[in-house]
Amino acid sequence: MTTPRSATYETPFRLTYGVDVVLPVEVRLISPRVKVFDPSLTLEGLWFHNDLLEETREESRLRMIAQQEKTTKYFNKKVKTKSFRVSDLVLRDSAASQPVVSGKFKLTWEGSYRVSKVVSAGTYELTYLNGQLIKNAWNGMHLKKFYQ
Repeated sequence: MTTPRSATYETPFRLTYGVDVVLPVEVRLISPRVKVFDPSLTLEGLWFHNDLLEETREESRLRMIAQQEKTTKYFNKKVKTKSFRVSDLVLRDSAASQPVVSGKFKLTWEGSYRVSKVVSAGTYELTYLNGQLIKNAWNGMHLKKFYQ
């Protein structure tokens, strides 16, 4: 059994500033919502909403910052830092150097290379074993220590 709709029935649809949607049929047949509509209350509500807009934006910004910090903390908890010294032998992730080459039998690691310079924490310049410099710097995430 369904319950009858009361005069205070609100549609589940809202427009940009919290204004209810009114269908053309409701205006033509004069629904209860159209009968009790008061434009002055609507304007007061919009002005009140505009007054609180900056406060709402600030609360949203703070929530966003808190969520970003939480995500960063979660990510950094799982990161294993790798550090290499100059003259260490390393292997390079082939997916990082040649991302278009793929397949089941593709080699996962390529090299061996020698670390020639530590650019910054986690960033390294590599050379081939014959001393020729590789033009790009590489993130330590894409390198693995090579043992002979």
